[in-house]
Amino acid sequence: MASTIRPISEQDFTGLYIASDKASKNAQKSYVTVVATVLALTIFASALAIYNYQCAYSKRLLYTISGISLLISMLLTIILLTKKFEDFWYQGRALAESCKTLSWRFMTCSELFENTVPLATAKQRFTNRIDDLGKEFTELNKAMSADLINNAVITQLMLDIRSLSLNDRIKYYIRNRIEDQKLWYSQKASFNLKKYNLWFFLIIATQGLSLASVVFLISNPDSNWNFVGFFTTVSAAFLSWLQLKRHQELKQAYTTASQELNIIASLADDISSEQEFSKFVLDSENAISREHTLWLAQRRK
Repeated sequence: MASTIRPISEQDFTGLYIASDKASKNAQKSYVTVVATVLALTIFASALAIYNYQCAYSKRLLYTISGISLLISMLLTIILLTKKFEDFWYQGRALAESCKTLSWRFMTCSELFENTVPLATAKQRFTNRIDDLGKEFTELNKAMSADLINNAVITQLMLDIRSLSLNDRIKYYIRNRIEDQKLWYSQKASFNLKKYNLWFFLIIATQGLSLASVVFLISNPDSNWNFVGFFTTVSAAFLSWLQLKRHQELKQAYTTASQELNIIASLADDISSEQEFSKFVLDSENAISREHTLWLAQRRK
């Protein structure tokens, strides 16, 4: 019967998950876009100072453009502070993952939602827990769509999965949660490793160009060209971007989570009872959610 139930999609989870996931992604996109614009404007302003113009009009024009660029950069930085994009990004991610974990526990008849409990009781418990999660992140209501929040708390597919036999639930969970998550972790770990190496190469390259520019000025002290400030600014901007994207942290976190999940998945063949499956699901969900729980804790320090 499990084969007749289609793979679960993002739209099949509880409405609060969909709303918080969307809010998190929107906040992340806004935050990264604003930071990228600030860094680009800073680089642009430094690029205007590469050549030492002798004409007063040219100097005044470049100073004006540079000043406008820096002013826009400052205003965007203020927007970052007031709009709380980063806070909404992390809070939304933590809430979304908590909702997804709770949904999988409900679907697999794990702890608190066992199939020995009447369905009406399990549904009420799930609804109450979702409500409690929403109350933990009340500030996020400013960023979440009311239309998405009003989607079904318990979808029909969630009920269909819950009604499967133990063996079918195990197979469905392994295929659609464990294996899917392992693949996602593996791909993200590889992606972040490549990005980390790329940005570090660019940082070292621009630092080298800055050093070469200094050598050039030593050899040509009367030159009107000065690339030192530009390449130094570019290098600093690349370093800031690398810190923002956290490629190394993410690579390590995803690799660790993938390894832990792989070890847990290897125990699936030994499951022979509802109690064992319940513990298996709890262990798996804890491994999956640990990354986001840790990041949220770091943000609240």
